[in-house]
Amino acid sequence: MSGLPLEMIAEILCRLPAKELLCCRSVSKPWCALIDGPNFVKLHLKHSMDTSSNLYIILRTTSHVHYMDFEQNLVLNDCVTLKELNHPLMCYNHGIKVLGSVNGLLCISNVVDDIAVWNPSTRKHRVMPFLLIELKRYFGTKSCSVYVFGFGYDSVRDDYKLVRIAQFGGGGKRSFESEVKVYSLRKQSWRRIGDMPYCVHYPGANGVFANGALHWVVGENPESNVANIVVALDLGVEDYREVLQPEYKDKNFYIDLGVLRGCLCFLANFLGERVDVWMMKEYGVKESWTKLFSVAQYEFIGFLRSLKPLAYSKSGDEVLIEHDNLDLCWYDLKRKQVKNRIHGIPYSFEADTSVESLISVNPNRHLDGRIQDEDEDSKDRNKRDDFLSEGFKLVL
Repeated sequence: MSGLPLEMIAEILCRLPAKELLCCRSVSKPWCALIDGPNFVKLHLKHSMDTSSNLYIILRTTSHVHYMDFEQNLVLNDCVTLKELNHPLMCYNHGIKVLGSVNGLLCISNVVDDIAVWNPSTRKHRVMPFLLIELKRYFGTKSCSVYVFGFGYDSVRDDYKLVRIAQFGGGGKRSFESEVKVYSLRKQSWRRIGDMPYCVHYPGANGVFANGALHWVVGENPESNVANIVVALDLGVEDYREVLQPEYKDKNFYIDLGVLRGCLCFLANFLGERVDVWMMKEYGVKESWTKLFSVAQYEFIGFLRSLKPLAYSKSGDEVLIEHDNLDLCWYDLKRKQVKNRIHGIPYSFEADTSVESLISVNPNRHLDGRIQDEDEDSKDRNKRDDFLSEGFKLVL
């Protein structure tokens, strides 16, 4: 391939998984410069997104983070092989929360509220500056009752942003304040933007990213105790707007949100009866809401509390869904039924989708230095674990 132009080499290499590309960096200096370059990084990501390749599923339990290759495990068979991920926020409790997943970057937090942006494919991460949460303000008349996050991509500034909404209530049933702060990965700092004029009712329900905006299910005020509004925060202009919902005759349901192939999904959850899944095929156009499928209670063992669409199959005829944090299964869009439950997964978990990519956690420069190999990473982790264990012995 030495005689081929770099443009043709790039078209060939962009079809490889990210981990194999990291090995290809050592072939030659021109290859290393090509793979590290921002144009190739974007080309590789675009090819993966356009062809639905290099996808993987992350399963989080209380103490472990597992992943499985989408195509090798879920497409080829119904019994999966899990591999464990060693994340960068290890502490006395190994559990983490995934605050969002965009373009191969995961935003994660641990039990002591450390937050990091992490690319599992390159094994690079960046820890964010700690952001204190005021438990009380205005001389104690208002207290923080709920806070939620959302992680997304600002294509206008080519920046990744984490949003934190902290809601303060008190001093009257209708009195509340939803303070919003945004962290910019490019600027590496937090700043406050305009307050969100809605009330968050669901603690821990993080924003869903689609079409350049983060989305939450909110209410008008704390007194209503009803969350029936879908609000979007556009990360480019950092402004709020309501998303028009599908037309329903029976509105006695709870609203959940999801995303499939980059499109916003609206889930109408008729508890104990069924869950209807809608997709907005043309963002911002109410008439583009299309009902994809409906899953009935009788198709599952136990109560149907929640459902989360994760990904289409390669053929596009099936959708992988998570049920009640207990099951992964395929829904057949042609036969309109649940089929092929996935075996070999933990008893209780939370699932997220991601894609292998070379996106840097430092957007202000290219990938720097050589990627450490697994042995070097393992040694570093062992040294850190030894240090932590010694520290806890001293405390004890």
